[in-house]
Amino acid sequence: MERFLEYFVPERYDLTLKIDKGAKTIGGTVKIFGEAKAENVKFHAVGLSVDSVLVNGEKADFETADGVLTLSKAPRGDLCIEVGYHGSLNENMQGAYISTYEYEGHTETIVATQFESHYAREAFPCIDEPAAKAVFVLNIETTDKDDLILTNVGLGEPTPRMSTYLLAFVIGKFHGKTVKNAHGTEITTYCALNQDVNAVDFANEIAAKSLEFYDDNFGVKYPLPKLTQVALPDFEAGAMENWGLVTYRETMLLVTDAATLSTKKSVALTVAHELSHQWFGDLVTMAWWDDLWLNESFASVMEYYAVDYIHPEYKIFEGFFTGDCLAALKRDAYSGVQSVHQDVHNPAEIATLFDPAIVYSKGARLMLMTIRAMGWGNFCKGIKAYFEKYQYKNAVGDDLWRELYPYAGFDVEKMMHAFIDLPGYPVLTNAGKDFDKYAQKRFLLDGEMEESDWPIARVTEDMSGHYVLNLNDAEFEARLGEFETLGLEEKLRILIDRELVTKTELSPSVSLLPLLQQFRNENSAAIWNIIATTVAGLKVFFEVDSAEEKLFKKYVRDLIDLKLNEVGVKTSENDDENTIRLRANLLALAFYAEDMDVLNELALMYDADFAKMDAEIRSNILDAKVYLEPRYVDEYIEAYKKTADPEIKFDVLFATTLVKDKNELSKLVKMLGEPEVVKPQDQFYLYIWLYRNHYAREMAFSWLMENWKYVKRISGDKSLDNYPRYMAGSIKTAEDYEAYKKFFEPMREEPALSRAIEIGCREIEARLKLISDDAEAVKAWIRARES
Repeated sequence: MERFLEYFVPERYDLTLKIDKGAKTIGGTVKIFGEAKAENVKFHAVGLSVDSVLVNGEKADFETADGVLTLSKAPRGDLCIEVGYHGSLNENMQGAYISTYEYEGHTETIVATQFESHYAREAFPCIDEPAAKAVFVLNIETTDKDDLILTNVGLGEPTPRMSTYLLAFVIGKFHGKTVKNAHGTEITTYCALNQDVNAVDFANEIAAKSLEFYDDNFGVKYPLPKLTQVALPDFEAGAMENWGLVTYRETMLLVTDAATLSTKKSVALTVAHELSHQWFGDLVTMAWWDDLWLNESFASVMEYYAVDYIHPEYKIFEGFFTGDCLAALKRDAYSGVQSVHQDVHNPAEIATLFDPAIVYSKGARLMLMTIRAMGWGNFCKGIKAYFEKYQYKNAVGDDLWRELYPYAGFDVEKMMHAFIDLPGYPVLTNAGKDFDKYAQKRFLLDGEMEESDWPIARVTEDMSGHYVLNLNDAEFEARLGEFETLGLEEKLRILIDRELVTKTELSPSVSLLPLLQQFRNENSAAIWNIIATTVAGLKVFFEVDSAEEKLFKKYVRDLIDLKLNEVGVKTSENDDENTIRLRANLLALAFYAEDMDVLNELALMYDADFAKMDAEIRSNILDAKVYLEPRYVDEYIEAYKKTADPEIKFDVLFATTLVKDKNELSKLVKMLGEPEVVKPQDQFYLYIWLYRNHYAREMAFSWLMENWKYVKRISGDKSLDNYPRYMAGSIKTAEDYEAYKKFFEPMREEPALSRAIEIGCREIEARLKLISDDAEAVKAWIRARES
């Protein structure tokens, strides 16, 4: 791929922008100071009209084509290139874009930015490459004089030396609150006027303490005097780490009085993740997008360390083990999956790098494996050296390994190159005592496992190692016999690894059914999370509404009844964190199993004022009420339209998609194409929830096929591949697979979609083979249980 940095090295951008929210336009001038290395100088300028170019104050010839501004005869050496231009504000949540919210009977308009990965070029001409670091001075004129204008460091102030994708501005009407942490950093968090301003308090607390934690452990202080956070009504991702001006989806930042513990944890992790990026990504930035993991993998594990420090009562690492670790193992088990370090040959491929299960979850687990092998103190010594050497610069993976090596005690580079550069992971079969010797093969769900040779510093049975332990029957039974004496991570590893190997020829799926029954008395919410995951995996063997599915649901009811009777459906003031999570898992299983006693009890707690319901089981109440009485879909839709609370909004939309009534479901399918009702940021969620509903699948997929152009227009590049990726996870029949292939196969050559489609097909084919191989034995066991 052509790199424009080879022709011109920018040092500073002076931006003077004029933004008209009513006309939805952006323009102005940008002065770019730097050194020309070649006669032909090029800048990225996608969707922009260039009006004039001056080079050192003199008019210059230029041409624009295919999103590139070219100066064909620029003098070499130090230059000031001044570009006058104009363009339009986007509506697809990338570049500089329009966002809206309703307040006191009228629509408020916001202008916000999302420049990662390569969308700064849609707002101003620039060299939009991560290695093209420069200083930015930003001045903005807007047509609404009452607007608050937020930037990285302040209007007219020079930023630190940073990449274009980290520049940001937000313009609109907000209110917020300011705190100062123990190290003197001022933190201000804003939200839209239709949100309760007190909903920013929790995010301020987490931000203040996260910065302190990172200051103390990274050895290099947060380099800016202030931090600003903003919750945006329309946001494609979860959040974005713009240096000093972090932007968030409202659900990822705001915590109201009606918020659940789960929401608090999610917000805490998101804030801690983005603030770790102020070092991993902002202070030191990957040289090119193939090393995106240098940003995301680190942030995805550091968020857990920070939140564990701030709120140890959250037991936050349990969520990492049952969420990120498991997601990484499942996604990384297919041939053709991307590696953590992935080459990029086309701009459209950049968006596909943000695979949450690989760059985020797998990368985070690899970092945990390294940290555990080194020890936290030694790891921090190496990280301090890394930041001190590369601050305000760019780095590649080997730069990091070299700084960690003196403190590691093992060859970090050798181990991490194997796991980072190669897709997949090994399954280890014991050949000694407690895996002091072992044989290894690449673990695959869609092909023959072949001999492998991943270097592993130390095999442990905790949750840090990115591998699967294949215990033989005798070893497995021995582990179960001592289960109560094991640590939680060892227990989780046994169950997670067993669930995975039963999807291969190593062990039959039917063995899971009697295994789960041994855990009816289990008290750990984390263990029940894996039980729920295992139950979800077993669902694929049963046709919807079949006699065997009814028997399986009875099996699930029998599995949970003892523990659910113990913890109760309703919350108690004496509930600890584990009990709250445990109840959530049990109620989710009860809903699947159609436990009518539980559903009726929940439905009786329904209140039309959603904020009055018990927050911790509010989503369960909403689900049960509409499931039993589908006529409530209309009431839920109206509530979705009117409420500003982001958590309630999300819960109520999800609940509507659970009904079986096709007339009610058709209303929801129609909403997929109504952005004035369902914001584009929520459209994919509504679609995939409907697609996962057996009774809505055909309608939802027909809508997608008929409206694909619309979907492409409203979906940012980074989210379009969500459709083939997450649809694949729900397909368990040959008929649905044929429909999937017929629609997506013609798009297989599109760089933004090709990998997701390929892995989707492999995943479905592996699942169909598993069903063909194991379904009859699973059904026979279920039938025999009732005979």
